[in-house]
Amino acid sequence: FDRGNCAAQDIRHVVNVSTVYATPRFSNNTLRLLAGDWQVSGIVRLRTGSNFTVSSGVDTSLTGKISRANQVLGDPYAASKTIDQWLNPAAFVMPAPGTLGNMGRNTLVGPGLVQVDMGLSRTFSVREKQTVQFRIEAFNLPNHVNPGNPAATLNAPNFGRITSGSDPRILQLALKYVF
Repeated sequence: FDRGNCAAQDIRHVVNVSTVYATPRFSNNTLRLLAGDWQVSGIVRLRTGSNFTVSSGVDTSLTGKISRANQVLGDPYAASKTIDQWLNPAAFVMPAPGTLGNMGRNTLVGPGLVQVDMGLSRTFSVREKQTVQFRIEAFNLPNHVNPGNPAATLNAPNFGRITSGSDPRILQLALKYVF
């Protein structure tokens, strides 16, 4: 009965694309000073959602553990999945007292993730063995909303709603002195 998918570890489809581009060293001094020796890097991450289970929220099995819900419709998802309604509440009912519920472990899948991270850096020579590196990094650069899994406790007031998400855009500046 407890055999099933791993929750966070069983991500079925993952695409990671990374790139680094270095600007050329220009022969013109002004152009070399302004546009030469910069590095632009990027990572694009795409993945399907993680698995989760709908629980009843109470111990209907009388075993001391929270029971899983009964799935009564073939499609447990809302007709048009949104943050306000990812799951169809009519697809689930409380199991009868003394029963476990027919939901399998981690059989439902939450929303996926789309993330673009970028970096821009340049290293300046100070002396023969000394450099200063300037770096700016942006995580989730387009500030794309990456929702978490929906509330999956059947007796919760926000059942089927997504109330969490991944980090918003984060910018980071760094200055590193190497000697």
